[in-house]
Amino acid sequence: MRITELQAYKRLVADFTRKGYTQGTKDKTPIYCWDGDRFISNQLTPGHFVYAFEYSKIKFEQIPRKYLTREFFLHISCGFYEEIVKYMKVNPSMFDRKFFKDYMVTNTYALSTTENVFELMPLEFIDEEMVECAYLATINYGETNRRGYYADWFYSVHKRKPELLTWDMYILGARLFAEFSKGESKFLNITPDRFKNSEYYFALCLDNSNPVMNIIPENILTTRFLVNLLNDKSENIQCFSEDALEREIPTEDNELIKCWQGAVIVDGYSIKHIPLNEERIKFFLSKYDKDSPEYEYGFKTHYKAYLRKKNGVEPPRNRSTELAGFMTLFSALSGMDNDSAIDAGTDIMNATTDRQAKLPIKYSRRVPEEYCKTYDREEYLLEIYKKLGIEVLYEDDCYFYAVKLPDNIFITRGEYGYDVKSSDGETLIHYYDVESWYDREVKVDKVNVTL
Repeated sequence: MRITELQAYKRLVADFTRKGYTQGTKDKTPIYCWDGDRFISNQLTPGHFVYAFEYSKIKFEQIPRKYLTREFFLHISCGFYEEIVKYMKVNPSMFDRKFFKDYMVTNTYALSTTENVFELMPLEFIDEEMVECAYLATINYGETNRRGYYADWFYSVHKRKPELLTWDMYILGARLFAEFSKGESKFLNITPDRFKNSEYYFALCLDNSNPVMNIIPENILTTRFLVNLLNDKSENIQCFSEDALEREIPTEDNELIKCWQGAVIVDGYSIKHIPLNEERIKFFLSKYDKDSPEYEYGFKTHYKAYLRKKNGVEPPRNRSTELAGFMTLFSALSGMDNDSAIDAGTDIMNATTDRQAKLPIKYSRRVPEEYCKTYDREEYLLEIYKKLGIEVLYEDDCYFYAVKLPDNIFITRGEYGYDVKSSDGETLIHYYDVESWYDREVKVDKVNVTL
């Protein structure tokens, strides 16, 4: 559900319109790059000085007074600079209510930092209209699943004038601002208990990757509440508690299924948000074949992690990639340019990859039709290795198996990758290992044998 579809948003907009409030106007003054040498003084504009000041090419006191215009300050992250805050205090006539309303819609930093607009403006300017303007500007900047990104201004209002924050504002905040860290949420802690009703908690659950249902009162978690969340988006299953996942809900045919089953039936990709057990694995595989995109992109990686945890196997470390990262950092600190530093890291990665003792984990092609219901792509590749007498020892990292090659098979490097060849020179398998160490892709792309 989009934020603009919430009843709380619709009520806020209706209140804004009914009371004759107005939003700010976005300033479109162009911002120019300026190195301090290319322009003579009569060609300069406030936009040149915005760039020069924000990029530390000039100090505030060096800017001629005629360029310290309203437009200049609208594009500066004012709260970041002590000298600008002082200037604002001694020139209050320039920084009126309209300035702060325009600042919200012109400069994203006006709402997204601890030095936000509600820390800068005089206390008497902070009223219901300003807060509603901030909400509309926040939402107009674009909905984001990154909770808490624009939350700073809300906490500033709560600190300076908490009585202005209404039920609808807390509901919208539950959707936009409620971050969690170590099971705690600052936003949840400051929300008055009288506002924590079903609508508030529903907004909290939307697009929330945290298991927030563990802290929602049981009387809120009705069957209707859970069904509404799943009807909104099956991905909302990611915030369900274990008890909620196992809750039975009715289907259109009045049969009872568990919440997690409903999510998987509607959207197989939702399995990646559901903790796995044997029952859930069996149910998913009964609905989606191994050649389905839901299996490939929703289930397979999740299942692999489940097996590792179940069997007490640690995930493999990408040691060659780690070493490449250290080499890149060392090279950059030694004065090497970025491209050369990355190349140095990539060279180390390649040098530490033993091509005679490793083969790729991933296969880029489709599994042949006669095997696609039996094997997924990685399982099929393992069967090919087995057919060739290649012994897979373990996953050496997330790209390669450590292997033991039979005496009649060897690996050579070609123009476009690597070939696994038989002793008579026949190419059995081809794979590629491309891109820099930080964006590496290793896959078998040709198999010239059959099971």
